[in-house]
Amino acid sequence: MTPQPLTTPKAVIFDFDLTLADSSPGFEACHRYAAERLGLTPPSLDAVRRSIGTPPHLAVPMLYGPAVDGRVDEYLDIYQPHADKVMGPLTLILPGARETLQRLTDAGIPFAIVSQKLRYRVEEVLQREGLLDAFACVLGGEDVPAFKPHPSGLLLALGRLGVSASDAIYVGDTTIDAEAAANAGLRFVAVLTGPTTREDLASYTTAAILDSIGSLPDLIGL
Repeated sequence: MTPQPLTTPKAVIFDFDLTLADSSPGFEACHRYAAERLGLTPPSLDAVRRSIGTPPHLAVPMLYGPAVDGRVDEYLDIYQPHADKVMGPLTLILPGARETLQRLTDAGIPFAIVSQKLRYRVEEVLQREGLLDAFACVLGGEDVPAFKPHPSGLLLALGRLGVSASDAIYVGDTTIDAEAAANAGLRFVAVLTGPTTREDLASYTTAAILDSIGSLPDLIGL
């Protein structure tokens, strides 16, 4: 089904992982590294992909259940330094993302990122790809009072973009992103480049559901 066009927004806020970039190999490598050092069975790639976008202290129990009870902090103490080494190199910009950002730039529409991921890891990838300077702001997990679905990160980005929620859209790939957009009063555009399906999104309010980020410019009339 072809999404109905939206009114062109004055600003766009993006999630990062599995919306603009495929970080799955990095997450899998980091979870495997931490699991092996704690004598845990490494999670499957599918399980890892389903945990992306969930705050780390919640993602670890989601992946391991009772096997990691009382060891989440220990796990993250192993995971995080390894992620500093490998997450950036193992993260690739998704097809269509670069072109979408260029079309927004050409139209004079500012854009930002609000991610659960630490900002310097997002910026490392954007800098490598020559995209960092295109963003009006990049907010990571260390920049916000609370993780999504709490709206604080999106509201902070709106303030920095200088627009109201009614004049912007949020683009993401998870039901957490959908909840965060609703909590912030933003129209939500879902992309299906993560494991979240149309069926998973059925009970959430979406302005559109796209197969990938490359369809966004046409959706908003650029």
